[in-house]
Amino acid sequence: MKKKVIGFIAGGAVLLTAVVSVTAVYANAATKVNSYKVSSGDMAQVIELNGTTASNNSQNYFAGANLKVDEVKVKVGDTVKKGDVLVTFDQAELESEIALVNLNAQAQEGSYNNQVQTSDKYAKLYNEANKSLATIDSQINETLEAIINKKKEINARASELAAQGVNVQVGLINEDAGTDAYDDLLKAAQNNTYAQQYDGKLYQLGEDLARLNNMLTELKETKAEMINQKATGYVGIMTEGAKTELDAMKEVNDINNNKTLEALESAKEGIKAECDGVVTQISVADGQSVGKDQIIITVDSLDDAIIKCYANKYDIINISEGQEASCTFMNNELTGEVTRVAQMAGADAQNLGVGVDVAVDADDNYILGMDVKVKVTTSALEDVISVPTEAIVVDGDKKYVFVNSGNEAKKTLVETGIANDEYTEITSGLKGGETVVWSNDKELKDGDSVNY
Repeated sequence: MKKKVIGFIAGGAVLLTAVVSVTAVYANAATKVNSYKVSSGDMAQVIELNGTTASNNSQNYFAGANLKVDEVKVKVGDTVKKGDVLVTFDQAELESEIALVNLNAQAQEGSYNNQVQTSDKYAKLYNEANKSLATIDSQINETLEAIINKKKEINARASELAAQGVNVQVGLINEDAGTDAYDDLLKAAQNNTYAQQYDGKLYQLGEDLARLNNMLTELKETKAEMINQKATGYVGIMTEGAKTELDAMKEVNDINNNKTLEALESAKEGIKAECDGVVTQISVADGQSVGKDQIIITVDSLDDAIIKCYANKYDIINISEGQEASCTFMNNELTGEVTRVAQMAGADAQNLGVGVDVAVDADDNYILGMDVKVKVTTSALEDVISVPTEAIVVDGDKKYVFVNSGNEAKKTLVETGIANDEYTEITSGLKGGETVVWSNDKELKDGDSVNY
């Protein structure tokens, strides 16, 4: 019949129970010995740790806006279900906040539109001036050319009249005075002198030139005005970078306003629990005004319950994630699994060991902050041979036990595997069926007489 060996460790001390055959023998001529019938069985190594019930998921709840608390419906330590109302807010304050957010959104929209429209106005002025300047420059060039041509016409007419006068004067010089021809030439000379001063064509050409010069002056004045308008428009035009920044700010404002409005609308129904859990902190009271980023209440989820433990440097080398664990809590045993082993010691100033988290399925009796004992199964073997640890003798780098052979202690070399304070696995040296003996009073020697 196979025996079953189960080991439990508490703070490095292991308690192992087994169905064994241990006999104290008192013989007159033999050494007092304890005996153990070697057989195969299951062996488990269990480390016992001190732990505290906790949650791996603490949820903080915020108002989401500047509000006034109407009523806190729970107390610290209360168990809540998902969907339970924890805190309600003053409805009048809520409506006022919603109105303010909407007005602020309208003001922001108006400011944005004003800046865009102003920039568009200046852009229009700039474009008009730029387009007009191209036309004015063309008109100025055409007017300048017309003035040059008009001056040429005036010079040509004046030269023509002057040439006529010269010809008349030459004729007078060559003609005898008192003759009819001379009188005609003299009259022609007088007419020429008058014509050079009051020639109708020359006068009209002068009027045309004056008109062209006035036109040129007006064009230059208009050009100056357009240059000034272009400069003013350019300064008022929003740059691409400024437009991008303005659009981004508008989007940010829209997002923030929408989020605030959503939070306010949600706040009308109060703060509701998002999971089953326990209220662990309340930071407000009835009638208190709160800020949007202020923590109102904290709920520790029971859907993610853990036992927080700390292991010493001797135990931690045998603990790893995925190992089975159990804890006795409120006269009820909860099963769990190691889900985290910290990678540093002393993370908690009050616990210098290495942190170990054990996830458990919380029941209705689960209470946060309670001290519990956690048993972690670090190894489990089936059909192994083991002997009481006190039966093993260590001699340097060798280990051996004494086996009863014809009522004599026979020294037998062994190799060992996992061990605890009570039992040690024998990996070689024993086959099972042997009786291992040891004495609590003296050191046995090979060949010592023992008796049952």
